Amino acid sequence: MVLITGGVYQGKEEFAREHFQIKTGADGGRAKTEELYQADLIADLHLWIRGELRAGRDPREEIGKILEKNPDVVITVAELGCGIVPAEAFDRNWREVTGRICCLLAQKARAVYRVTCGIGTKIA
Repeated sequence: MVLITGGVYQGKEEFAREHFQIKTGADGGRAKTEELYQADLIADLHLWIRGELRAGRDPREEIGKILEKNPDVVITVAELGCGIVPAEAFDRNWREVTGRICCLLAQKARAVYRVTCGIGTKIA
């Protein structure tokens, strides 16, 4: 698995498509969890996490299954931990859960990149 993180609209998905063999992709904001099991690219994982939390599910439980069934996936996720702390409790929890999942993913990843202005830097 490869993890690509960075700010919103910084070119993470384009970087993934340029540097890795991506044939199928899943949009984290729209895809059903089952689609994440087979996609070469999971774009915007943070949006999938938000959807899982909104539905009352714990995405931390499912993320292990996704990696088990799809060990070579490339994942993009926006950095949510920078900036102003959200006023809404749900949004604070979403930010925390996303950050903790990213820490888990980074530990398991064969490579981690941070993309800024379309330029990727390997950080692990």
